[in-house]
Amino acid sequence: MKDNSAYNIGIVGFGPKGFYGFERLVAFLNEAQISKPIQIHIFNTTKFLASGDVYRTDQPEYLIMNYANRHINSWLLKEPFSIAGSTPDFVTWLTQNGYKDTVQGKYAPRALVGKYLAACYQSVLDHLPEHIKVVTHIGTVTNMLTKNNNYQIFYTNGTGHEKQVVSCNKVLFTTGHHSFKSQQPNNDVLKNKVDFIYPTNEKLESVKAASAVAVKGFGLTAIDAILALTEGRNGKFMKNDKGVLKYSSSGDEPSKIYPFSRTGLPMIPRNGLPTSETDLYFFTKEVVAELQRNKPISFSCTLLPLIRREFYFAYYRVLFKNYGHQFYFDKDFTVIENQVQYFHEDYPECPVFNWDSIVDPFKEEPKLTSVLLQVYIEFLINEAKLGEDKSPFMAAVGTWRKISPIFNELYSFGGLDAGSHKKFDVYYFGLFNRLSYGPPIKNMQKMLALSKAGILDFSYAKSANVSHNNYDGNFRLSIKNQQETVVDYLVNATISRAKEGKFRNELYQNLLENGIIREFENKLNTKYRPGCIEINKEGNAIDKNGHANPNISFYGTPTEGITCDNDTLSRTRNDFATIWAKSVCKEILRIDGRIAKAKKEENVL
Repeated sequence: MKDNSAYNIGIVGFGPKGFYGFERLVAFLNEAQISKPIQIHIFNTTKFLASGDVYRTDQPEYLIMNYANRHINSWLLKEPFSIAGSTPDFVTWLTQNGYKDTVQGKYAPRALVGKYLAACYQSVLDHLPEHIKVVTHIGTVTNMLTKNNNYQIFYTNGTGHEKQVVSCNKVLFTTGHHSFKSQQPNNDVLKNKVDFIYPTNEKLESVKAASAVAVKGFGLTAIDAILALTEGRNGKFMKNDKGVLKYSSSGDEPSKIYPFSRTGLPMIPRNGLPTSETDLYFFTKEVVAELQRNKPISFSCTLLPLIRREFYFAYYRVLFKNYGHQFYFDKDFTVIENQVQYFHEDYPECPVFNWDSIVDPFKEEPKLTSVLLQVYIEFLINEAKLGEDKSPFMAAVGTWRKISPIFNELYSFGGLDAGSHKKFDVYYFGLFNRLSYGPPIKNMQKMLALSKAGILDFSYAKSANVSHNNYDGNFRLSIKNQQETVVDYLVNATISRAKEGKFRNELYQNLLENGIIREFENKLNTKYRPGCIEINKEGNAIDKNGHANPNISFYGTPTEGITCDNDTLSRTRNDFATIWAKSVCKEILRIDGRIAKAKKEENVL
């Protein structure tokens, strides 16, 4: 009755989240002292294991993090501890490996973070027990079928032609941004259109010097695209004698780059210093606990007023401190407002907190100009240099980073009513990302320098329309009833997210068709489908009949829409990896126990 067959486990997608799942699985297997042969099948589209596409180690150094070094740690400091012999955080690893820039508040190149992640993965491999084998499959997973209580995973090899099949007992999906990106070849491919910018040195290579380029988006990805087309084309950023960053053209970059987005607003930069340690006063865990007892929750009527009060209080706490005053909290908000009124009577020159000007200072402007945005970007840079302890503005916008983990508890698994859920996904998610998760100051200084050099042009930044001319093959950027310009290239510098009623990814379309997953629908008050899969609170897939499947789990970006804000290196945010690893070990122990019992009964007979 001895079972020598291997237990097969699949991890589909092997960026940071895939590695986190792998590390937890090995740690739990080791703790349970399981000796049964285990095969862990790793599926990834590229050779960049653990680092994934975002942190791949071959990208240029000017593509940097917006997540300070101090926050990066690939290890969980709780039992069971990793089997790896040494588990240093990123800053410690940098020091151990001779990197000079180990400042905790510094923003490292993403390629360097990728090297750290790859080293962490190798460290686990180096300490892997003999009965655990890792099998790597480089290719694109396109389908999965159920067969004899196992799961057949179909993938194409590196050439994209030959179909391969691997059978697994349990599968974890950590497919990252590919979760919402179409795998199907686009039949309408245009030579002068770039749909995805990574890796930048390959995807943007076709953009010719002295051309005009429209860049869709003005977030972190757009900044990467803009830098790849300038600094990546041998342009140089240098400080003049006044310490101001200037751009020196190489002649290989486009003559004009036109970023455009719905609002036309840049992200608010950060200086890398720690977030203020002050408490939340209105959006507290106690308030959240009470709200959770009275679901569904309205975002606009219930949560937004609390968020606005937190921003307000953070703003005036710093402003009062800057003038040597103490700002006192009171549950009665009118008492707080009275303090503010008296303060402004004494200091009429101080800017009054204005939610609307923080959210969109140019809401009433039908179009933006380069000069207007240059002034705004200079303001943002100066405020970011002051930091949250000295700038009331930065204290306010940084508040969302404290609120976000608590808000996630309310948002997840349909906690908001359907209308609120949609409103947050469509509008407020992007707003709070722009306010609180912006680039390092250095990158925004580069955007300013490029604008002043005349290369980065904000004339079409807000609400521009783009169209393709089939006659000459060019694109046209236009603002309704105002102006139009012809551009040679269109670069989509946005990242695919879950969208209402859309499963663009071939793999997820097939999983849906096979009944292995079903689409999540929020039915509270009205109906809203955020375009994501439905899972339970353990991260298990809900099948077409509404049953949870403990053998299929999801973690990270694939859970976006039913959980919130998974685009982070955090090991604690929506940690379905730990739950999954525990469940895999329990199942193996159950099987081993069943075999041992049968063997004992056979010996008795």
